[in-house]
Amino acid sequence: IEPAVIVLDSSQNQLRSTDYTVSYAKGQKKVGNYTVTITFQGNYSGTVQKTFTISPKATNITRLTSAKKKITVSWKKQTAQTSGYQIQYATSAKFKNAKKVTISKNKISRKSIKKLKSKKKYYVRIRTYKVVSGKKYYSKWSSKKSVKIR
Repeated sequence: IEPAVIVLDSSQNQLRSTDYTVSYAKGQKKVGNYTVTITFQGNYSGTVQKTFTISPKATNITRLTSAKKKITVSWKKQTAQTSGYQIQYATSAKFKNAKKVTISKNKISRKSIKKLKSKKKYYVRIRTYKVVSGKKYYSKWSSKKSVKIR
């Protein structure tokens, strides 16, 4: 994965591609942080290093069912380049005072959340994460789904 690089001078004018060269770090297929080195040439001199992040692939909620004071969340498994999942749920559509549940196994595709208030509407969303060298990299949140508790 190689992000597009746009180089601007101090007057915010875009430089031509002949004024610089771009080199990327090796192994840019896995989740993590990588460096891009821009080396100037011609009328310009110096080098600049910028970093970019490769995030894990996101997942979506496939089914949300309610039972007595609990909900069961089902999602599409994402086993490549992930360590697990994080589920967030709240009674607010904007996820104020939301609670999170972390699932540390990427082979699981269903989780029950218990001890919820009955006759309340809950909003749920999910994202994947990958642990690389002790740091967690998260995907984007899925779209939110709602369910009313019995």
